[in-house]
Amino acid sequence: MRSRRSTSLLFAAAVATSAALAVSPPAQAEDAIVKLVSNQSGKCLQPASLNQGAEVIQMTCNGTRAQQWTVKFERRGVHLVNRASQFCMDAFGGATNGTPIIQWVCNDISNENWSFGLGNNLLASLVAGTRSHCIASPGPDDGLPMELRFCDGNLSQLWSRPNG
Repeated sequence: MRSRRSTSLLFAAAVATSAALAVSPPAQAEDAIVKLVSNQSGKCLQPASLNQGAEVIQMTCNGTRAQQWTVKFERRGVHLVNRASQFCMDAFGGATNGTPIIQWVCNDISNENWSFGLGNNLLASLVAGTRSHCIASPGPDDGLPMELRFCDGNLSQLWSRPNG
């Protein structure tokens, strides 16, 4: 009788433990602070100003908070939050070539959802639920505004993410 009771208690404990595990939310990755550095130009992404709606441009890397981005893991992708302005990187329009990249108040909208691909070097927009367009640098000069381009793995679309 005693062994049957012990077995029943062990079984009940196992069921309770597995039930608790089943309803526990999945562990979420920690937010990271990174620089986004163009593999084409070696320049860092930053907003043109601290204002809402400012274009995201590339500038010579200088280590300021304007060139640091917090990678916030969300349920539909990641948000890239500028450390100086606290605005999110936003694809201002649809998933089409030439869509400007700006900073905007962080919302749960697809324009602000991003995904890393191609060995984590491609930065794809999840606007409208697609992964077809990536942030691209239009050239090597300081001050150039970033835009979306069809993801093709071109050097202008590759970014490294060293810790900020």
